[in-house]
Amino acid sequence: MAIHLEKITATVDAYLLLHPDEREALAPLLAALGKGFDFTSRRRYPAHITAGVVLLDGEGRMLQVHHRGLGRWVSPGGHCEPEDKSLTATALRELAEECGIASDEIEPVGGVDGIGGGAGGGEDALPIHIDVHPIPASDVKAEPAHRHFDFRFAFRTGAVVPQLTGRDAPVHRWHPVRELGDLALAARLGQLLESS
Repeated sequence: MAIHLEKITATVDAYLLLHPDEREALAPLLAALGKGFDFTSRRRYPAHITAGVVLLDGEGRMLQVHHRGLGRWVSPGGHCEPEDKSLTATALRELAEECGIASDEIEPVGGVDGIGGGAGGGEDALPIHIDVHPIPASDVKAEPAHRHFDFRFAFRTGAVVPQLTGRDAPVHRWHPVRELGDLALAARLGQLLESS
């Protein structure tokens, strides 16, 4: 069963209470939610809702995976699946699939006082950041150009990321937060690290 749009709307509303200055940047997401269309489905366009983990270590670094299709470094994350019960569950499933890190090896950082408060995956925590970004058309995937509404949840770990093997195994790296190209996320993480 797909994640209910009412849950997603409640998460966005709670997020905007903390970050009202982002309302304009999130206008495309708000408009999409207002239409009541299921953007959790990967086969529906013009947009998808995705979720990811901003995973921090004890040295002020963030885990990133190399996205082959986009040719850039991104946080572990991806599309919602029908079995995901929440956006947090999507993010944690993607972290396990892409990096081999289980939910019992991480702890939430910020945002846990949000929607239902859970980091265990059944209820959504409050994301640290929501990003709206374009995804180019892909002939290989037979996908038109579209948008991703990416919900990012912050966690911390002391776990070692296992080296996954196989032809499709993702390449990962730990990247200093202060060197992130995503200035909005870097600023949010800087505030989070200072307060924790």
